[in-house]
Amino acid sequence: MKRTVLLSQRLAGFYAVSLLFLLTLCQPLMAETAPPRLIIIVDDIGNNLEHGKAAIRLPGPIAYSVLPHTPHSIFLAEMAYREGKEVMLHAPMENTAHLRLGPGALTDTQNRVQLTTVLRDAIGAVPHVSGVNNHMGSLLTQQRQKMDWVMGVLAEQGLFFLDSRTTKDTMAWKSAYSQGIPWLVRDVFLDHEQTTAFIDKQFRYALRLSQEQGFAVLICHPYPETIRYLQDALPKIGEQGIQLVAPSGFLFQQAEARRLIEAQLAERKLEHECDRYEGHCRDNLVQQVQHPFSKP
Repeated sequence: MKRTVLLSQRLAGFYAVSLLFLLTLCQPLMAETAPPRLIIIVDDIGNNLEHGKAAIRLPGPIAYSVLPHTPHSIFLAEMAYREGKEVMLHAPMENTAHLRLGPGALTDTQNRVQLTTVLRDAIGAVPHVSGVNNHMGSLLTQQRQKMDWVMGVLAEQGLFFLDSRTTKDTMAWKSAYSQGIPWLVRDVFLDHEQTTAFIDKQFRYALRLSQEQGFAVLICHPYPETIRYLQDALPKIGEQGIQLVAPSGFLFQQAEARRLIEAQLAERKLEHECDRYEGHCRDNLVQQVQHPFSKP
């Protein structure tokens, strides 16, 4: 309950607007007030203790997405939380190749009660969860009804959703948006080839993308090659003017930017429509800022 209230407070006001619309609307403001942001999520935490611990020791506000019901999921989630890192659920979802998913899997054959029960159990099995992203899921994320069921659970628990985008036909982020769930979409996979040269190429692409569009969402894994590379690379990104932020921190920044834009738009509207000489404009502006979705 405490987690739900805190996240709801931090992300209040975000729910009724598309992130894509927000970025378009706020781009001039954000260019002046915020540096390019890089959001990093380390997936597949929970099976290997040493790899997980090494990943959590990486510097900065990185998020760690934990597979449910795995041997070290609770220990590593607690460790990440103690280190001030963000903890997410890496929810296994059925893929088109029908690869093994492990415990806590959401499948194509589950009905609504079965799927939501499995998902709630998975969320409860990982302490300190603030958001969810999909593990695999190239089949399930194409199914709007199943994604609506998933987002219904996230809405009741006050969690955000990050679409790992394992298929170009994903419906996951669209379902999150339609249900008012704070959402993000993965831009870059860092290490699906586990060589230093490939990881370096992908990381440089993520940095360039963050500078071009204002942010980039990068997903990686606790491979030794990845950890070694990030240990060296992360302390240097500040030299390029890029800020590392956690997913919920980025969503909070976006919500605050939107509220500022709404206040500016409301004031601009009042300059044209209200009679300032009668002394009503300031009261009306306050009401509009407090209720930004009320109709004029």
